[in-house]
Amino acid sequence: MKEAWRLLKFPVDTMVVASSRGKRWSQTAETGVTMLEVMTVVAIIGIATALALPNFANWLARSDLREGIIELQGNLNLARMTAMNRNTTITVTLAMVNNRVNVTFTDPASNQAACTADNQRCILPTQILPGRVTGFSGTASVQFNSLGMRVGGGTAAQAMRLTNSQGTTFEIQVTSAGKSRWCTTSPCP
Repeated sequence: MKEAWRLLKFPVDTMVVASSRGKRWSQTAETGVTMLEVMTVVAIIGIATALALPNFANWLARSDLREGIIELQGNLNLARMTAMNRNTTITVTLAMVNNRVNVTFTDPASNQAACTADNQRCILPTQILPGRVTGFSGTASVQFNSLGMRVGGGTAAQAMRLTNSQGTTFEIQVTSAGKSRWCTTSPCP
């Protein structure tokens, strides 16, 4: 017990060792890690990163596609409300500009070319979808009348599909009543 008390009196990095003959000497403890331990940790981190990177890239592409489809649906609803508020027809058009999907919102007084050239001539600002949204298919243009209903296309829902860089496709359907919904499968159930 007396020897344990003696150990507590000294700093942590110094250890007092007592021999059986009563002589004492101190020994400094070595701290740190070896190069082998550091290399092992670096290798484990490298392997974990190599395994996680493809999943992270897929997640980013899917996240951008989800962001783009939600923004597009929100702007479709805004275009519908603007058509009702201004008592006019609003046309929503998807187009590829500089390898990016752009969405323009025009009325009969403005056209898409003028809107693309000068954003001030658009009813709503041009929406540029995230960079990982690489394409669209289906209906490239939807019109809403002053009652908020979709113009043309019959009674079936019109589909606008967005595709990301990984080939995943999400779809927005616009009903003849002008309401929109999106889903992660194409066609929507």
